[in-house]
Order: sequence, then C-alpha cells, then structure tokens
Amino acid sequence: MKPVELSREARAAATARLRTWLSDELDQDIGGLQAETLLDALSAEIGPLFYNRGVADARAVVAARAEDLDEALYGLERETGLR
Repeated sequence: MKPVELSREARAAATARLRTWLSDELDQDIGGLQAETLLDALSAEIGPLFYNRGVADARAVVAARAEDLDEALYGLERETGLR
C-alpha cells in the first residue's frame, strides 16, 4: 500500500499535536524528530485501519445513492402493453 503523504504544513501540525498530547496525557516530552518517527510508525501500523474504515463508509454512501438512482430510473419507465 502506498504510504500517506502529508503536506509539510500538515506534517508539522500533526507532529506538534503528538508532542502536545504526549506531554499533556503521558507527561512525556519528546523532540520533533522523535515525534515525526512516531507519526510515521502510527501511520504505517494503524493508518490502514482508519483508511479501510473510510473506504467502507464511502462504499455504503455510494451503495445508498445507487439504490436511490435505481429507484428514480424505475420511476421514469412508461406503461406499455408490449413486452
């Protein structure tokens, strides 16, 4: 699977959030490089779980819309005595 690539700004923001969370919740202070390494590890190890959930949610939305479209198309049919 292709790894998720974040923009420089998004990566910096995620790294900062990780550092803050670790400090606030676990009383652990880590440097920027350690936070980037942790971000990479989390992305590789558990990122696919969240990605797959997003794909499943998207599939459910598409399936519901396809069903609505199918019903709308049946509504366009006209009565005919021919087969």
